[in-house]
Amino acid sequence: MSDDDLKKLIESNARAIEALTDNFASFQKEWQKDREEWQKDRRGIYQLLGQLTRSMSDFYEVQSDFYRRFDQIDERQARMTEILDRLSPPENKQ
Repeated sequence: MSDDDLKKLIESNARAIEALTDNFASFQKEWQKDREEWQKDRRGIYQLLGQLTRSMSDFYEVQSDFYRRFDQIDERQARMTEILDRLSPPENKQ
């Protein structure tokens, strides 16, 4: 291989290395950008999960209150029925 061929090979390799370096730098920037977006999305998901958890907690609290009030109404109805039974004259069965 002549000196001229060797110089051409070296220049070709240098250009290839430079192109690969530029390509790698571009890839690295894109990867970093994607990573930042993923982190932002992940934070958003965790925030939404927190809101969902709070909403579920509020729902179960309201549901518990509803059932408690429903039981109170049922107890009142039973007491009212008992009072009405005491105050009503017995039915004459003939």
